[in-house]
Amino acid sequence: MEKLEISVEELQNLLANNLPVKILDIRPQEHRDEWYIPESEHIDVYKQIEAGEDTIFDNLDLPKDIPIIVVCMEGLMSKDGADILQEKGYEAYSLKGGMKQWNFAYSVKLLEKPEKNLKIYQIRRVAKGCISYLIISEDEAAVIDASLNPEVYINIANKNNSTIKYVMDTHTHADYVSRTRELAKESNAKHIFIDIAQVDYDYIKIKDREKIYFGNSTIEMIYTPGHTLDSVSYLLDNEYIFTGDTLFVDGIGRPDLKANLEETIYKSGLLYDSLQTILSLGDDVVILPSHYSDSIAFKQPIIMNNIGKIVKDISILNLKKEEFIDAILDNIPLPPPNYDKIVEINKRGEYNGMDIAILEAGANRCGVDKK
Repeated sequence: MEKLEISVEELQNLLANNLPVKILDIRPQEHRDEWYIPESEHIDVYKQIEAGEDTIFDNLDLPKDIPIIVVCMEGLMSKDGADILQEKGYEAYSLKGGMKQWNFAYSVKLLEKPEKNLKIYQIRRVAKGCISYLIISEDEAAVIDASLNPEVYINIANKNNSTIKYVMDTHTHADYVSRTRELAKESNAKHIFIDIAQVDYDYIKIKDREKIYFGNSTIEMIYTPGHTLDSVSYLLDNEYIFTGDTLFVDGIGRPDLKANLEETIYKSGLLYDSLQTILSLGDDVVILPSHYSDSIAFKQPIIMNNIGKIVKDISILNLKKEEFIDAILDNIPLPPPNYDKIVEINKRGEYNGMDIAILEAGANRCGVDKK
């Protein structure tokens, strides 16, 4: 077999179209524990392949009638694994670029209200659990927390015969490089953000509770500091709220990044108050977060829940303020990889000459508490 590699786009299309495929993750267990492809099976044979052993797959019951995709961190050792399988008659390929390139794989889910001519596209970077949104109201659109190539959002808008009018972030991100400024330039959209944001580039400054209008919809910006000091949430038509990293469907944002203990305690108090503001909107308001705490399967439904259900599911939301702060201090996870460099890039608003795949590689660690 001449072809030894398969691209991220090819594997993404197989999964998106529900086509049969077998994915073998050969990385060491500690790397698998960090992040993974949910549709994959894990077999820790990295060192055996490195040692040249060619019998490592012999005891596995592998299919010969569907593609087998071998995955490692950078797509190097997986080529040797795919070569071993090809020699044994399997249709096997190595995932080109490995998990570092799978970092950019994404799936799309649609939430639609035809009676309002409203579409909300949830665009999920499946490896890291990063989520962005393209909201279309009539023939105008807004994008929240763009984290992929601008063409992804522009193409969806074009297929819906709509124009991107606004682009915005919920905060200065620490685990991926924001593409919002780049999207604004390529789509000629208006780039808006909270007026207190400490960034080095120009944008349209709006204040807490200020509203923007597109199509027949309204977005109200609500200042919700805590995860960062510039964190905001965006309330769409009083029905949906895009909470960024302030509130997830399965946890809350962490307030400790780039903060000492005293600052973390202060920001935890801000986060508590911000969460109370969000919860006061009513049980039926739907939370649409910018992160999920795990890798996302392609078949996974749109990630959302209403406030009433989330309050029942996330125990930390039911604590008093002092207890809430103590719970955060007791449950802070390891920081995201390279978060300090990523924050600085997002403050500058440019990343020319930098390898984003290397910077962003690794698990999502933006939350404090799961269910």
